[in-house]
Amino acid sequence: MNFSSISTNKAIALGIVGLAFTAAAVSCISVSTANQDCVVMGVQSNGTTLTGMSKKEVRKYFDKEAKKALSKNAAVLSYKERHWNIQPNEIDLQAKVDEAADAAYSIGRESNPVTNLINQMKLAIFGKNVVMTASFDKEKLKEKLAAIEKEVDTPPANAEVSLQANGSIQKKPAVTGLTLDTAPIAEELAPKFEALELTAKVELEPKEDKPFVLDEDIANIDSVLGSYTTRFYPGDRGDNIGLAASHLQGALIRSQATLSFNNVVGQRTRAAGYKNAGVIVNGEPAVDVGGGVCQVSSTLYNAILLAGLKPTERSNHSLPSSYVPAGRDATVADGLLDFVFQNPLPHPVMLRVSNSGSALTIYVLGTKADLGGKTISLVSEGPSTRPSVYRIWKQDGKVVEREFLHTDTF
Repeated sequence: MNFSSISTNKAIALGIVGLAFTAAAVSCISVSTANQDCVVMGVQSNGTTLTGMSKKEVRKYFDKEAKKALSKNAAVLSYKERHWNIQPNEIDLQAKVDEAADAAYSIGRESNPVTNLINQMKLAIFGKNVVMTASFDKEKLKEKLAAIEKEVDTPPANAEVSLQANGSIQKKPAVTGLTLDTAPIAEELAPKFEALELTAKVELEPKEDKPFVLDEDIANIDSVLGSYTTRFYPGDRGDNIGLAASHLQGALIRSQATLSFNNVVGQRTRAAGYKNAGVIVNGEPAVDVGGGVCQVSSTLYNAILLAGLKPTERSNHSLPSSYVPAGRDATVADGLLDFVFQNPLPHPVMLRVSNSGSALTIYVLGTKADLGGKTISLVSEGPSTRPSVYRIWKQDGKVVEREFLHTDTF
């Protein structure tokens, strides 16, 4: 074995290693020297290289990017065809230009010279992305969203049918109620604003609240099926009549459904606005809160009979009433007596009330075809102390049905 040749080879190898180390050291020095007072190699911002920029130049770059970003809407909120814009100035949205520039310039300069040199070599190979962020006023965002919420929030409104002076039917479509909760929207937008991700788009999803009377409920209503008018004198009793009747306005009774007078009108109390007026108690005239309300239930009773509806619960007074023919009254009392009727027709019916201050008219609006071309009238037979009431159905002027309703005893 030639030991001298081994020594020679070892020396050559050590020399190569030494040269490599020296080359690396020179390379490190060149990286450090090249980046003196400038952004180091490998630093970029969203695909744009910042390498070689001075601190002033990199700030100018981020300032330009900030102005470009803030020229857009901060967010666009939409609900169906409606749109709301949130402008950056409305929420004091401001880009952190100095913070981004300082961050870009400081990369590779955070530690001692040796560590910085090593980090700069890594940056030259692997790179580093600087993202500019922003700040905004959360209270102003909350106020802006609250204003949008106020515009969106809508109470539900029933579809309506009204009777015009010329006898024509006018319809008003239903309104679906909307309730918007903006707290989750603020939470969704905050990180986007802070990351300058503009324009943020948000599809609003308010909670929907369907009204009781829908467009389809009134779609086939085309005529007055029946109506009835009673008269009264103005005063406390007249005020009670008007108040009770107002609760019936627009009441809808779907096919096969029933309406309870007491449930719809509510209790007749002073707190509800009712006054003392004449009533009949145990067969004797008296004065009590809500006097006159029975005239409303009796008017309604006659109207629904003439419209072809079916009474299912009805009681007569102990004395004949002056405002309707004998046997055609319907008395009511809180918690004791109710007037209930059913709609046996194929389509819904709606009640409309007209109160002149001395006359009450209740109309039953419905679908004319449901009566099959028949007309209805009422007949009372017998003495006023024991009248029998019949509903007469006619078609083409001929009686097709004589329907017995009841016999009352006074």
